[in-house]
Amino acid sequence: MNINDKISKVESDHQVFRRKVAEYELDYQDMKRDAKRLSEDLTDLIISYCHNHHQELPMLELCQLEENRDNFEKRISRFETRLSQTYQEENKLYNQNMESLEKEKKKV
Repeated sequence: MNINDKISKVESDHQVFRRKVAEYELDYQDMKRDAKRLSEDLTDLIISYCHNHHQELPMLELCQLEENRDNFEKRISRFETRLSQTYQEENKLYNQNMESLEKEKKKV
């Protein structure tokens, strides 16, 4: 495999990685939005039910729901950090490979 083929392969592999991660990121954004909407809908449903049936709001359950939402946001934040690190590691590896191949190309 000549040097230009190696460069093309590294670039192609990098593009494949970026597309794959972009798909994951879209799925993640959808799940995050759905989870937030579900949590908000559940809270609204509980409040509406209690209001319509003249019952006191179940504060313990609403607090638990809020705590669950906060925990979910923390997990999302950790995921975002890992995703960012993965991007950085891939870019670093890509840049190292390209630099190495460019040096090799100059020698030839």
